Parts: sequence; C-alpha cells; structure tokens
Amino acid sequence: NDEDAKIIEFSPGAEQIFGYAKKEVIGRPVSILHLQEDVKKFPEILKAMNENKTGFSGESILVKKSGKTFPALFTTHPVFSDDGKMTAAIEVSVDISMRKQAEKELKETRNLLETTLNAIPDVIGIQDKKHNIIRYNAAGYDFLNMSYEQVVGKKCYELIGRDRPCEICATTLSYRSRKPEKIEKFEKRLNVWLDCRTYPVLNEHGEIVNIVEHLRDITKQKHIENELQKIEKLKSVGTLAGGIAHDFNNIMMGLFGNISLARGKLPKDHPAVKFLEEAEKSMNRAIRLTKQLLTFAKGGNPVKEDVSIGALVEEVVSFDLSGSNVKPVFNTAKDLWIAEVDKGQMQQVFSNLTINAGQAMPDGGHLLITLENADVSAELPPGLKQGKYIKVTVQDEGTGIDPKHLNRIFDPYFSTKQAGSGLGLATVFSIIKKHGGHITADSKLGNGATFTLYLPASESRQFHEAEPPAAAIPAIEQKPRILIMDDEEVVLSVTTEMLEKFGFAAETASDGKQAIEMYKQSMEAGEPFSLVIMDLTIPGGIGGKEAIKNLMAIDPDAGVIVSSGYATDPVMADYGDYGFKGRLMKPFNMKELIKEVTRVIEIT
Repeated sequence: NDEDAKIIEFSPGAEQIFGYAKKEVIGRPVSILHLQEDVKKFPEILKAMNENKTGFSGESILVKKSGKTFPALFTTHPVFSDDGKMTAAIEVSVDISMRKQAEKELKETRNLLETTLNAIPDVIGIQDKKHNIIRYNAAGYDFLNMSYEQVVGKKCYELIGRDRPCEICATTLSYRSRKPEKIEKFEKRLNVWLDCRTYPVLNEHGEIVNIVEHLRDITKQKHIENELQKIEKLKSVGTLAGGIAHDFNNIMMGLFGNISLARGKLPKDHPAVKFLEEAEKSMNRAIRLTKQLLTFAKGGNPVKEDVSIGALVEEVVSFDLSGSNVKPVFNTAKDLWIAEVDKGQMQQVFSNLTINAGQAMPDGGHLLITLENADVSAELPPGLKQGKYIKVTVQDEGTGIDPKHLNRIFDPYFSTKQAGSGLGLATVFSIIKKHGGHITADSKLGNGATFTLYLPASESRQFHEAEPPAAAIPAIEQKPRILIMDDEEVVLSVTTEMLEKFGFAAETASDGKQAIEMYKQSMEAGEPFSLVIMDLTIPGGIGGKEAIKNLMAIDPDAGVIVSSGYATDPVMADYGDYGFKGRLMKPFNMKELIKEVTRVIEIT
C-alpha cells in the first residue's frame, strides 16, 4: 500500500548500483532507496498509476547503501491482479552519473565557446546550405543592428536588402570548392569594406552541412591603403620631378635672368618692353609649375616658420578672386593659433584651392572659409597625431564632384577639366602631408565641395612681429667681391650680370675644387671674397655640400649661400645646419638675388 510498499525482488544489477545485497533489502520499504522529499510523492504516483493503468518514468536522485546519492533514469510499471487491482510495481533504474557529468562538461564547454564567440569583435555566423542564418555572435547582431529573432532563418543576403545571393560570395565559393575561401568586397548597402572568409563544416560522409562565415570590417584599413597608394604615386612623380629639376631650372635661370636683364636695359616706353613682360609672365607660370612638380619630390622638406595663417589665407584668397564673380567670406576665430608652416608652400595650397573653387563656380557664388583651433584626439582623422592644429574649411557653391571621382582628386595628373594639369590638388595633398597635417574632401554633385585641412600649430601659438627689414643695400666702403660657383655657363653669366648691375664685383668657378682654390688665393692676397654663392650639385665634380666643409676649414666665418633648383635635398630646408648662411632657389630673379646677397653680407 501507499504507506509501506516493500521490496519483494532485487536484481543483480540493483545490487551493483545500490550496494545492497538482495537479502539486505527484501521486505524492507522501498523508501530506503529514495530521498525523503521524493518518498512524499509516492502516494500521488501510485494513485495515478492505479487509475490510469500506465507506468511512470523520469529522472530522480536515488540513495546507495553508503548514503551517497546518484542521478538515475527510472521507469516504474504497475502490476495488476485479475480483478484489476494494482498489487505491485516493477521499477527499472539506470545510473546516469556519467551522462550527467558529460552534460555538465558539455554545458561548461558551450558556455566557454559562447563567451569566446561573443568576445570576438569580428562577425561570426553559421549558415546552412541554402544561405539560411542559423546564428551569429554578439558582434554580428550589433553589426546588422538586429536581434536574434530578426536574423535567424533569414537568408544572409536578405539582411542587406538583396533578393538574391551576392555576385561575389565567399559562401558560394566554399560550397563549390569544399574548402575555406577568402574575398574582399565593398558592400554598398552598408557602405563598408568587408574581409569575408568562409569555412565549410563536413559530416562523416564528407558532405557540407553548414558554413561558418567570418566577416571583418576593413573600411579603415582600406582608407589607409588608399592614402599609402596616393603617397606612392606622389613618390614616383617626385622621382621624375627631382631628376629633371636641376637641368630644367638651370635652363629657366638663363631664360628668366636674361629677360630680366633685357628689361632693365630698355626704357619703360620701349615697344619691346611689353613683349618682355609677357615673356616674364609665361616664365612665372612655368616656374610655378616646376615648383609644383618639385613639391612631390622625396626629401623636399618644408622650411617652417611661425605664420599667421588667418592673414595669409585672406591675402591669397582675396588676391586670386579679385576681378572674379566669386565672393570670399571669411570666418576666423578671434584667438586663432599661429601655424608652424612653410609660408610659400601654404600660399600655394590656398591659391590652388581658391583657383579650383573659382573654376567650379563659373556663374559666381560664395567661397566660405572657416579657420578655427582644433585640439585633435585619437578619434579624429586616421594618420593624424594628437596635438594642436588649425582647422581650415574651404567650402564652395560650385558644381560639386562626382562620387566616382572623389577618391582620385588628389592623384597626380588626374583632372576632369580639359585645361587642367592635374597637379593642383595633388600639390595641395603633398604639401599638407609633408607638414604633418591632413586634408579630406567631401562633395555631392550639384551641392558644391568642402575641403577640410588640419595644419600644425606653432608651440608658442602666439604671433610675434618680425623685426623691421634691414636696408636694401648696406653701406660698405669697399666694393664687395662675390665668388659664384656653378657648372652651367648660362647661370654664371646671368648671375654675374645681375650682381654687377648693382655694384658688386663677381668672379666665377665651374666646380667646388676651383672655388676653394680661388677663395684661398684671395685670402692670401689680402683681397678676400665678401660672399660665395655655391651650386649644391655639380655632376661629376665637387658640389656645394662637400665644398662648404673645406671652405669652412679655411675660413670659419665665410659667408656662403647655397643655390639649387633641386629642392628635395635636406640642405635646402636646413641650410644653416650645413654651414651655409643663406639659400637661393633656382630660378631666382634679380630682386631675390640682391635681397639674399645683401642680407648675408650684412650678417657676416
């Protein structure tokens, strides 16, 4: 009965599981094999079996002779007499301790894998053979901005708004090859670059049952690669530009110098003057183009100084837009920091941007320029170091840039204009990069273009007025003697003519060896040169970089100016570190020559 059901049979298997001998349990209540809380349920269980004439099964905790408990799977079958009364019950129990241990370990392993999977920042997904999503890790749901319920059972391509599989699909490739596959693609609907890797899961028959998909957002990496490609292109152009710069600028020096001298020998009202003026204008355009080419050359470091960038931008933009139907609008922060930049190169940057904007607004409009201080943190443009910058935004109301061209506008020789050289924006990009700054472009067709620049601020960030300029020609009792060293006869001739026109005496040397000998002889004769102008590079001979060392050994106080059309050598940016007192970039005009010569003579 319910109260004192007795054990009437005990199998050898039961003896092994419970630890009792058969004779120890026969006649004893079955409750000795169960927990007390389960014994309380017996009346209800027995009643249900009696009424329903069916057995009962489930899991329970049973008790061994030792008192130790163990999990068991049991089935109890009622036994009925002829008159339908339940007279006994047969209970079959199976020790499932090992299964429970395995289930516990499996659960722990699943938890570990689940935690690991969700800790991976990349998207990990599992699909079946029909592209149906089985699941994603946490990063996957975040990436899609969807929940588990929204994703599971959907086709992978449906999640990105497509009605058929992608044209290039790593999952499809893995189904075909039965091997891991890898592709990179730009997903337009998500506006991201993805590194897609897929791994087929095979059953015991070698058949694919699932595909594990690994997606990584490589958009930032692609942007960096694009930046590096642009830099590599600029280097290749720079190699070409630097190679021809020396010879080309010597030729330009002869043309420019002789035109300048010819003008000086004619009265202002002479009919030929206007033609010489036009020739000079053409020469200036050629020089400007040459300087743009040289900006690309490797090693052409900017000669930095503290510059009031607000004043510079306003001056350049206003000048370039004078007489046009485009009106500049300046919005400059009152406490705008001072920039540490190459003044000449910055003038070129904003001149190019202004000309570009003016060409984009043939019917007129406004060019809005905003200058503000920017304390850059790690979250801002890639490749830009943390620090203090001046942020300059140049926004036009022009025709805008086609999206398919936007990522190429800084490439050298790329232009959408028939008359464009393709060097304007490429020059801007190169200059900004060499300054340790950053530039981006944003545009939509018909909505104008916006260029955003970051220029390094000076450490002082406060502008100090420059000292008043020295007199144009210092008072010197004796006629200054100047030694000119260059391998090009035309440069020697033109420079000599320019100097003599202003009262200087000039002598020439064709290389460093001859110049050093002449300088030494002049000192021994008691008639030392007041100044030496040395060409930096002499093909097949001793150039200024080497000659200055020997010259300084003879006369440590020698006043020497380095001259070159090859701006990529570090000497031209940091001439003082090499012993030079000044520099002249070829081709130079008469005004530039006399200004630098008189400055160096005065300080020496």
